[in-house]
Amino acid sequence: MTELLEIEKQPRSELISLVDWVGVTLKTIPIDSVVDDGREVHSRRDIVLDDIYKLLAIPESEFREMPRGLLGYSKQMACGDIRILYAGKADMGYHVQMSGQGCRQYESYWSLGWEAFFERLYAADADFARLDLAIDDIRYNGDEPYFWVSDLDRRNRGGVCRSKWRNSRPMSTVKLSTGESRGHTIYYGSNQSDIMLRIYEKNFEREAAEMELEEDLTAWNRIELQLRNDRAMATVSHILSGIPSGEIIFGLLKNYINYVDRTDDSNKARWPISEFWSEFLGDVEKLRLSSRAPDKTIPAKKNWLDNSVSATQAEVWWALGSPGEDYFVEMMNRGLEKMSEEQWARAEAFRTMYLAEKETAADLKEVRYADYIARQNEHSEELINSLAKEYLDKIKGDASTSPKDLDAF
Repeated sequence: MTELLEIEKQPRSELISLVDWVGVTLKTIPIDSVVDDGREVHSRRDIVLDDIYKLLAIPESEFREMPRGLLGYSKQMACGDIRILYAGKADMGYHVQMSGQGCRQYESYWSLGWEAFFERLYAADADFARLDLAIDDIRYNGDEPYFWVSDLDRRNRGGVCRSKWRNSRPMSTVKLSTGESRGHTIYYGSNQSDIMLRIYEKNFEREAAEMELEEDLTAWNRIELQLRNDRAMATVSHILSGIPSGEIIFGLLKNYINYVDRTDDSNKARWPISEFWSEFLGDVEKLRLSSRAPDKTIPAKKNWLDNSVSATQAEVWWALGSPGEDYFVEMMNRGLEKMSEEQWARAEAFRTMYLAEKETAADLKEVRYADYIARQNEHSEELINSLAKEYLDKIKGDASTSPKDLDAF
């Protein structure tokens, strides 16, 4: 398992494309197909909560009912930051909301891939109300990002930004005791429009939330496109048609905003695009949606159990009079019965890899031990030979000492 942990800690300096918000509404779901006058007709029925669990591929047992709803819905079920909202007006159906943190949780614990997830929702005629696509530019060990957010703000104020958006809204946080900047954010477009852009320094946001950052982190810029309604639906359709997310984001950014170099030409439309922006857009175009590697899923769950659940389990176990090991065995048996096919597949895949790594680690340990013993034996032999030579040299020296020399002592 050491190798897995080392992989997770390796610094990244390339751009990463990811899903950072999903909001979909579902009202009906297909159930079968019938033939009517030679035409295939798909029969549908109203969707229910159990259907949502199956679409998400998250077991019902992972959700908890919350005390109140959101967004006009009176009830909600929550699995971490993944929420199912329901019991609204008759025509509201069910709304599934994944915040940015919810998307990371989905990737870590449940997802079989965003494309497969979107395909399920698309087939169920889900209405994508919101989809956020983000790009992370994460840098380490002094490496600089494509741009600094504060520099983009200066360029905006200097009139060298060409955009379909009419205004930008910069925000900054300053530590009053020192005057030190604690993060810049720029908004382009309205939060209620079908497309809005946010560019901000993600590392400061995480620090404000008291989340730990890696020591060698230089910068972490987040570029987020918030897409709503028709824009969100069109984007999902493009993703399902095989178009890489980078091409989609590249096309949207290039169409809506470009940073340019001022010239003597009075027509700003003819000013050339700045080199830093061209390089950034060029690398964005190559991206595909990233997701957490499958081999990180089980360690993440284990870490969650160790840190978030163990105290609760111990509390219940102690309160029940310390019922012994059978309590946990029965708990595991009940859990095995509830596991979904996706959970079995993930567990089996990781188990195979884990056992193979464990066997390899044992073999390496044995080889290293044998090598250690061999080196120790070699060292002992060298030491014995050295001492023997030193002793022989001493004897030879004593034998060559004359009586006259002995008198000197």
